[in-house]
Amino acid sequence: MLHLSRLQALAFLLVNLGECGGSWNPGKSNHGHDDHDSSPFTPPGHGNDHHGQRGNKHTSTPDHIVDYAIVGGGPAGLVLAEQLSQDESVSVVVFEAGPDGTNAETINIPALAPFNSIPTPNQFFWNFTSQPDPNLAGRTPVLNQGRTWGGGSAVNYMEYCRGAPSVFDEWADLSGDEELRWEALLRDFRATTHFQAGESEGYEQLVDLDAYGDGPLEVSRFATIGGFDPHFFEALKSGLDLPEIDVNSGHGLGVSYSTESIRVSNRTREYALPAYGWQMADRPNVQMLQNAWASKIGFDGKRAVNVTYYTGPDNEESHTITAREIIVTAGAIGSPRLLMLSGVGPKDHLEEVGIPVIHDSPGVGQNLKDHHFSVLEVEVTQEVESIWQYLYNTTFAAEAHSEYQTIASGFLARNDAGSFAMARVPDDVFHAVNDSYHPSLPGDRGHLLYQYVNAAFVPNSPNVSIASPFVALAQPEAAGSLRLASSDFRVPPLIQSNYYGSPGDKAAILYGYKKLREILHSDIMKPVVIREVFPGPNVTTDEQLWDAIQQTAQTFYHPHGSLALRDVVDGDWRVMGTEGLRVVDSSTFPTTPTCHIQADVYAVAYRAARRIRRDDGGRGGRQRGQRGEGDRWG
Repeated sequence: MLHLSRLQALAFLLVNLGECGGSWNPGKSNHGHDDHDSSPFTPPGHGNDHHGQRGNKHTSTPDHIVDYAIVGGGPAGLVLAEQLSQDESVSVVVFEAGPDGTNAETINIPALAPFNSIPTPNQFFWNFTSQPDPNLAGRTPVLNQGRTWGGGSAVNYMEYCRGAPSVFDEWADLSGDEELRWEALLRDFRATTHFQAGESEGYEQLVDLDAYGDGPLEVSRFATIGGFDPHFFEALKSGLDLPEIDVNSGHGLGVSYSTESIRVSNRTREYALPAYGWQMADRPNVQMLQNAWASKIGFDGKRAVNVTYYTGPDNEESHTITAREIIVTAGAIGSPRLLMLSGVGPKDHLEEVGIPVIHDSPGVGQNLKDHHFSVLEVEVTQEVESIWQYLYNTTFAAEAHSEYQTIASGFLARNDAGSFAMARVPDDVFHAVNDSYHPSLPGDRGHLLYQYVNAAFVPNSPNVSIASPFVALAQPEAAGSLRLASSDFRVPPLIQSNYYGSPGDKAAILYGYKKLREILHSDIMKPVVIREVFPGPNVTTDEQLWDAIQQTAQTFYHPHGSLALRDVVDGDWRVMGTEGLRVVDSSTFPTTPTCHIQADVYAVAYRAARRIRRDDGGRGGRQRGQRGEGDRWG
């Protein structure tokens, strides 16, 4: 989490954002996103308030039944809505609890992504906090989730990577669905993305173009690499003895310059809203309801029949929409929360909070996992472009604004994590604590992910230019959980994070923290690293290092697994024990991907849309852009 004082944050919001907004024309995207002159972030032909059917027209009656009610406007929800609504005979409504972030600079300008996680209530987040974690000496990690059109893809750091193929093969084995195997799912990864090379990257990069297709989501590399990145890249490669890889072509171990969901033509964030939401903006068979907080799914016996949702400044206005099928896409916190509020979950817990039980499903809210990480900090030289320089060096900030506004390049045109590595931990580290889980994982899976951000992530950091390298547990053994605090949908759930919750997890992160520290002190890093700021040179023992790990442990914002395939949903994403109800999002991942998870969410949602279309029996409606019958689903 980025740490700024309130004064720093206020100065940023009042000065820097005001200087960035609306004064440049980013031109035309290379993949169908025309930019509207009146606002660089508005789709063609629409004003700033409502895009096509987006808005709150609460017109449902008992006699009006939509085909699909999709709860959650994140990547999964928007992919599903766009795909399903290609059939003109199908009606779709999408509920998004949050506001429209289309014109928010912190969403659209890549370098400003860290400001989405300033630790104050944020309108584009579900501002969740975990319960005190005994593994972290009672600390309470935040677990904010995206709450705007695009969900997490609108507020994340834009990293796009797929990771180890064996994870997806395991999903296929667990679910019985061969289409989740890597070689099959690769078709869906391709169908959802295209790779766009920039005109002058200025550095050598390894890109497997066969890993991408002609899908809506644009994936790219940075225009230039400088400062911290080339040194960190080479230090990781040398210190971890790893090859360079393309993280999207079926390699799980190696070092890579980042692939990002950033649009090359104007260097703005590419995410689910412009990639998928705008494609259906003018379709009369789609309604996108924002500021619409779904509170409950209604049942007739075991069949899900409607969604109740609230609007208004205080969520005081209740509405209900009836649907032939309800698809929950609210994420690894929101989806199990909604199911439990609706009576689907562990029977004893539902009765404890006074919710009538529709179906006893003990796995709801269990198996909650994440890529949690811990941080070191180093003071860096002036050549490293950092958030600190942007805030305190007025010349640097002015040049950054000018370069971005005129040619969509420079500091603001990229996020702050340009290189990373995925690596295994030696087996003897685990044998020392009698751990058999981590050594038994398939050989293509990295136990750890090494990366950095160019901002201070530790509270009370010194007022100098800082980079924050970190190491993440990419294959945690221990799982957390969540349950309801109340039957009131407005009350946040109780989240147990359980970070580093097994002896093997603790051994892995301690090993990785030491290894990262060693890498930062290597000769390769000396040209850009002045000194270690945290934990500092006086911290030397394992006990002291464990304390530093506990102090800085935080979420990677990659929660998943809380409605796992086989435990709660079947291979068709149907909630077992119910009818007319599916869940499609990261909550259904039964095991942990080795890399940032947005790529997997897009692909799984695309795959699920194909499955839903098949199960629907091909209602016979005409597909958009086609004459007569045709198969756009494969």
